[in-house]
Amino acid sequence: MKPIIIYPPTIDWDHLHQRPQQLLKALSQLGCVCVFCNINMHKRHTKGFSYISDNLVLANGISFNNALQWSRSSYPQSPLIAYFTYPPHVEQLAEAPVDLVLFDSVDEPLGEFANWLPSYAKAVQRSNIVIASAQSLVKRATQSTRSEVYLVPNGCDYNHFQVAQTRHVIDQHPFNHDKPIIGYIGAIAPWLDRTLINEMGRSLPNYEFVFIGPLLQQKGIAFTSNNIHYLGPKKYADLPRYMSNFSYCLIPFKLTEMTMGVNPVKFWEYLASGQPILSTALPEIPQEFVTIITSNTLPKNLSELIDKGRDARIRLARDNSWTERANKLFTLIYKTLECG
Repeated sequence: MKPIIIYPPTIDWDHLHQRPQQLLKALSQLGCVCVFCNINMHKRHTKGFSYISDNLVLANGISFNNALQWSRSSYPQSPLIAYFTYPPHVEQLAEAPVDLVLFDSVDEPLGEFANWLPSYAKAVQRSNIVIASAQSLVKRATQSTRSEVYLVPNGCDYNHFQVAQTRHVIDQHPFNHDKPIIGYIGAIAPWLDRTLINEMGRSLPNYEFVFIGPLLQQKGIAFTSNNIHYLGPKKYADLPRYMSNFSYCLIPFKLTEMTMGVNPVKFWEYLASGQPILSTALPEIPQEFVTIITSNTLPKNLSELIDKGRDARIRLARDNSWTERANKLFTLIYKTLECG
């Protein structure tokens, strides 16, 4: 019997291709039927249920309860699993008539996510399976339960991002000029270190900086150097083309209590391009695969950095695919269902 995994309305399927979308895509390829309740904020999809692939269903503008009813009707003999990443959802999901509740701890409930904290312990305690994307999150969740908390780090959509290993021409400023590009792809969020970014722009005038992604928790963005460009969000399908033009990939996160538990998806995606990565010292990023940047250690000429790690980066990305992550989760789900 195919397990049916239902993800409640939390994020938009098309807004950012995040961990829930990637895990559900990979699990659907392993035989689970995955139902993603899409908040559909830009009305890109017709309201109702639509199949993206044989086992992957978008429930556009559909509540969790209605998605649950549809799943039970469409797959009457299959076990139902509620999968959630937003701790306050525990109040609804823990009482839902499902066979298993799966909580995925994806961010520290601090800083920008402090409103998660009151529900966090209950989300851990009332779930049948708890997984976490980072070691610090495993430690936090373990404080609230005697059950095992499983580390399932983020991974790489390798087949998608390996396209960035070959350069693709983009006839758009600043890609159509001779200056090398330092690029960032992801949410333009409060945890970006604007001070560091602006210092890099001033310190490296012979480089262009490109930021691609939607604004999150803010209405606008401003940089102080004219060599720093915000290009807005781009389609997921087009991201490897932009990335292929980066000379360096960038992860300029502030070091805060919240980011101490971040295992950035973009790190894995950057690896697949083979390009060197500049990052602040986030604990969840293996530092042998990045060049650490701080306000006090900005190089004046990045070309002086000796980079011999391209093959190792690509290999690490290939070995840490979302399929590999989904296989671990798939095994946990079946083991838990069998044990009742």
